[in-house]
Amino acid sequence: MNKGLRISLIGMGLFFIFLGIFLNFQLYTSFATNSPLYKYSYGAIGIGLDVSKVICLILGAFLIKQTGGTLIIAGFISITFYLVLSLISWAAGWGFTLVVNQKYENNAFQNTIQVQASQAMVDDAVAEIKRLSQYADSTNVAKAQSKVEELQTELDKLWASPATNSLGQRTNKTVKSRLGTCPGGSWYHKKYCPQIESIQSQIMQYETTINNHTAYLAAIKHKNTMIKELSNMNLTRLNPDSYMHPLFVGMSAIFNTSPQLVKYRLLLLTSAMIELLGSLFFVIGLFLRGETFTMAEMMAMEKQKHKMLSEWGMIEKESHQLLEQLGVDVKDIGNADFPKLDSTIKTEKKKNDGNID
Repeated sequence: MNKGLRISLIGMGLFFIFLGIFLNFQLYTSFATNSPLYKYSYGAIGIGLDVSKVICLILGAFLIKQTGGTLIIAGFISITFYLVLSLISWAAGWGFTLVVNQKYENNAFQNTIQVQASQAMVDDAVAEIKRLSQYADSTNVAKAQSKVEELQTELDKLWASPATNSLGQRTNKTVKSRLGTCPGGSWYHKKYCPQIESIQSQIMQYETTINNHTAYLAAIKHKNTMIKELSNMNLTRLNPDSYMHPLFVGMSAIFNTSPQLVKYRLLLLTSAMIELLGSLFFVIGLFLRGETFTMAEMMAMEKQKHKMLSEWGMIEKESHQLLEQLGVDVKDIGNADFPKLDSTIKTEKKKNDGNID
């Protein structure tokens, strides 16, 4: 096998193997809480399982190539462990891709129009609660309610009391019947309206406190209602096209199936290819080093080599004899003098020139 091709296969195999180890590490760390100790402990489990898988693969392939029956059985046992660990690694790789895709879908879900509208309503309710937070104390509301009742009683008594004239004498009419409403232009209005309006103003202040507390409670109730609706708005209630990856949506339209099913199948196939290609490339590059020969074939090739060397020696000897007959004086490799040949050529050339003349 070509050395460059072998190195390429081993390199690609190692790439997929380390990629699988990385995916296992990421998935197992996601099982734990935010504690670094727990996260890296789980990550070490994932790395250990993947490294053990590679060791079982190499050991099993090596033992199966041996001639001993016990070693071959041990090799098959090691390969069995490799297959089990590969299934775990395959599941881990698939799980990691699903976790990452789930984060994408959750982010897309948060950006849908329905969710944004509900979130905006929650934000408005939170802003209203913040604005009315000064009226959240129910103790102040109880005091305000008591003051309103006292002032209202005082106002009712004033309205029902007999009106007195400018001489201080009681008339046969009440303040209410004399004034009707405030303000007004009569003498009775000028006497009683300032007092009535002062009481009414105090009542309105306390009623504002009570009303704002009521609005505060209503805003809290509205916020809780919207949060409950938002929490109940899961992915199954929305159109998959609004939050799933466009690749899954497009492939589902082509194959006439659901985007969810396309996602599961494609990610499962991807994780399987990572697992299979890593092992395949690495083993081929590691064990197929070149063409192998039996002992008998190597002895036959050795005899053929000696025969060819012997024949080459005879050819070389004959060539030297031929060169000596031609008067060839070999000085350097690739550089030779041919005196007899040169003399013969010059003689023939003179004869030819004489015949021409």
